[in-house]
Amino acid sequence: MKKNLVFAAAAVLVSVLSCGPVKYSSNDSFDVKGIDEFAFIEPVADILYYNEKNRPVYDMDLSDDAADLIETIVSSQRYPFSKPISMDYDGDDRDIRKWIQNFGGVSTNRLSRVRVPSSVSQAILASGHRYGVLIYSSGYIRSREAIRYEERQEAIGDIISVAIDAIANSTKKNKDEKTTSSSRPSDYNSQNKTPYDSKLYCVVIDAQEEEVAHYIHTVPLFEKDPLNSSVMETMLSRLLKEFM
Repeated sequence: MKKNLVFAAAAVLVSVLSCGPVKYSSNDSFDVKGIDEFAFIEPVADILYYNEKNRPVYDMDLSDDAADLIETIVSSQRYPFSKPISMDYDGDDRDIRKWIQNFGGVSTNRLSRVRVPSSVSQAILASGHRYGVLIYSSGYIRSREAIRYEERQEAIGDIISVAIDAIANSTKKNKDEKTTSSSRPSDYNSQNKTPYDSKLYCVVIDAQEEEVAHYIHTVPLFEKDPLNSSVMETMLSRLLKEFM
């Protein structure tokens, strides 16, 4: 039994370590180290909060806190980035925010067709740079009440499943028609109870060509808290290691 557990743990470890970042470059020879300095555009974060009914609600305060945390960490490190370029994502630059949010679900084979909004390119060029870096974070935080609600729902589901199995067995039909509780799939899974999750995306913009020059999306090993400074520092160092 112990030997099987060791093999299972090793298999999980190998699969985790083999999960590398997703990347794209508009030019095979594009090298971020060949650029002296990038314009650093104010980060964007979208954080959902799961309420007491375990339903996701967009939380502006948590999103702003997550974006501010990213900006603080990146600005404190020795990346070849300029001072942050402020954007009015909740006002005049709301359309830019929507454009950035698309990077959470875009596939790399479509990035060559993504056109950069002129206002973004103009902001980069106005700062004296050709290339700009933009970091996008998406994730969620699940409240304790949400997790407890899901546990109650799971318990109710198990009780119903046992009751149905008892009724089925009591009919004394043939064995092929019997259903055991171990074979019945659960309506709820552990993913509904994870307390938080976070994903990071880095987009390098060529303001002169108004295109995405480079794209990096790191896949976190485990669920990550988007508001934990030490966790985010580790994730950002992995995301931006090409720039150092």
